[in-house]
Amino acid sequence: MSHYPNWRLLLLAGALMAGRACFAQDFGVEPVVLTPSVEAAPVAFEEVPVQNIELTDSIQQTNWGEPCGNYDVGCYDVGCCNSGCCGAEGGGWFFDSWIDQGYTANFDHPASNFNTPMTFNDRADEYQMNQLYMALGKDVDDQNCCWSFGGRVDLLYGSDYFFTTARGLETYTDGSQKWNGTGPRAAGAAALYGLAMPQMYAEVFVPVGNGVKVKFGHFYTIMGYESVMAPQNFFYSHAYTMQYGEPFTHTGVLGTFDMGEHLTINAGVVNGWDNFNNPNGQLSALLGFQYSNDCSSLSYSLINGKEDVDGQNNRFLQSLVYTRKLGQYWTYVFQSDFGLEENGKLDRNFQSDTAFWYGINQYLYYKYTDKLDLGVRLEWFRDEDNARVIAIPIELLSTGGNYYEMTLGANWRPRDFINIRPEIRYDWSNVDLAGAQGPYNDFMDKQMWTAAFDVIFKF
Repeated sequence: MSHYPNWRLLLLAGALMAGRACFAQDFGVEPVVLTPSVEAAPVAFEEVPVQNIELTDSIQQTNWGEPCGNYDVGCYDVGCCNSGCCGAEGGGWFFDSWIDQGYTANFDHPASNFNTPMTFNDRADEYQMNQLYMALGKDVDDQNCCWSFGGRVDLLYGSDYFFTTARGLETYTDGSQKWNGTGPRAAGAAALYGLAMPQMYAEVFVPVGNGVKVKFGHFYTIMGYESVMAPQNFFYSHAYTMQYGEPFTHTGVLGTFDMGEHLTINAGVVNGWDNFNNPNGQLSALLGFQYSNDCSSLSYSLINGKEDVDGQNNRFLQSLVYTRKLGQYWTYVFQSDFGLEENGKLDRNFQSDTAFWYGINQYLYYKYTDKLDLGVRLEWFRDEDNARVIAIPIELLSTGGNYYEMTLGANWRPRDFINIRPEIRYDWSNVDLAGAQGPYNDFMDKQMWTAAFDVIFKF
């Protein structure tokens, strides 16, 4: 096997000298296998108009479109199309915006003021303006047999920008900031607040068969369950799988193929994980399907390709999400991820080997009233080789790899445009780091308690 890159050995030496481990975001370098997301509604994509999380009395059947009938090439005989509609734009313009701001109390009051390894609401004992979000675009019209054109541009300003940047867009290839400046993040290399553009794409609806939508540009991933966009999540904090196990964005081409009333298939090629530019000349395959009926939905997706700068080591990730309505008031969600990367770790002989990560998330929601929903999230995330969370995949330096978290929360909507999300969360890990007692409280504990709330205003 090939030896690990020289900078990893320098990282090991530095960590041993310092006598403590450091997380990827604190070092200012990316994990060896770097970090998504599908909304918290049953298997829906992130580009849909944003809706507040609200548990309805029955699952809404996903409408994948209806067959359009036969048509001929040209604008003369188009089956179910109305006369003169061929080539019509269809769809409609939209503008979505919100502000998400909150506060996270850490019971240990870490001196760094970071809730590491928690991201997004990562600041301890202080106010955060997570997202001032604006999205402008035009939906394609997929309800008839005509060509339709649309697109979307999203801007995110706030503390969440740091976790949604793409190499070649907001940052340079080495991870340094293009326009967001310096500050307390990434060991002083990144500002606390900044601007990101997580989506910028064009889309076309092609009236072939039951309909095909093709997206070109920069867009959110279809993988996983939780979303970057705050209104699409039940909880303020995020699961480890979303934070460390999945991509957030892709740049490339993605097709959505309508296979009838219940089934949709996705297929595309992208520049890998969170890359605006292609760093190694290699493309990754992005595939998936979504099936839904009146009471449940199932989504499976995978991405496969070479992600390292030299284009030598393959990375694979698959994600499964199952949603089920349990009676009139309960909803259950199961998610499982499995990922690996070739030559992603150093074994005890300092030889390169494959790194693995995987986990299981379970969510249970209860519709208490029309304005109040309750929920719980239980998670086990296994960073088997410590390549994802602490980004030091060296067997002699770090062992363990299990992360557990339980989150209890609520969504209270006193008005249609306001969602208040309180939560209490417990984290525990068995990770052992050289010179540290655990991954929490500035590497001094193996557990962490936090209490948080945020408020989302839509306007």
